[in-house]
Amino acid sequence: MNWKDFFDRLGMDGTRWQWRIMRWQQRMAERGAERAAPENRAASRYKFCETCGAILPREEKVCPRCQAPAPGWRSQYIKRRLALVLPGWVPVTGVLLAANGLVMLAAMLFFGLGALFQPGSRMLVAMGALVPALFQEGEGWRLITYGYLHIGLMHIAFNMIALSQVGPVLEEQVGRARFFVVYTLAVIGGGLADILFRDPISIVAGASGALFGLIGFGMSYAHFYGGFAGRMQRDFFLRWAVYGFVFGLLVGADNIAHAGGLVTGALLGFLVERERVRGERFDPLWNALAGLCAAATVGAFVWMAVAGVGAAG
Repeated sequence: MNWKDFFDRLGMDGTRWQWRIMRWQQRMAERGAERAAPENRAASRYKFCETCGAILPREEKVCPRCQAPAPGWRSQYIKRRLALVLPGWVPVTGVLLAANGLVMLAAMLFFGLGALFQPGSRMLVAMGALVPALFQEGEGWRLITYGYLHIGLMHIAFNMIALSQVGPVLEEQVGRARFFVVYTLAVIGGGLADILFRDPISIVAGASGALFGLIGFGMSYAHFYGGFAGRMQRDFFLRWAVYGFVFGLLVGADNIAHAGGLVTGALLGFLVERERVRGERFDPLWNALAGLCAAATVGAFVWMAVAGVGAAG
């Protein structure tokens, strides 16, 4: 088919469209050749050092630039594919996403599909929602478990999409330990704000307090970091905060927990940025704090399973 004549009859520039079609055909042929012989692709022949970013041959075991152990090519290939869903290979964010999903799955196993579409107060209380009055009566696990429980499918979908976008940016920037400490303390900070300022019999659930903690952290950390990149990141997270609070007002979300998480995260952002200049001196401390946060989180769910769900059953 003469594409030039075809487009000329339509009153369009046939020569220009003929060149476009030729380029499209060439790209399709190149992609077909790559699929037939994947070893010829640049992405297949090389990998990247995860420490310094150098490009390495796929068979290299040690990075010649920084002497760090080189990652396996296949594992890095899988990570790149996972990045289509998650912006970066960030283990803690992935674990948090999975943990929130598992809590929702557990709620469905105990209470049926209603937990996904029409969750009732009985299910929410039994599965660890924060009720200020019950917390004050000694059910301390609720200060953590509420942050992993969601009120239906739309609630968890919205929060997990936000976590998958915000989490990788910060985890790659400050490391796994600091990121997890910020997340956990933001859950607690949002919960304490609800205990102090909400109706004692209100029922609170969701990760949005922790998400606002990450937003506040990113905003504060970038502001004190300074420079053009810092200002850009600060403004990015500031927009997230404004949109989140406005959305919370429109749908009646828990802006008290949002504010508590945001303030907690902002304070931690200032702290982490101040100690950044000291390099790795504080890494052991943050690793220990992350371990304590992990133990507290697991302990809260074990406590809930023994005293909460067991009592509800």
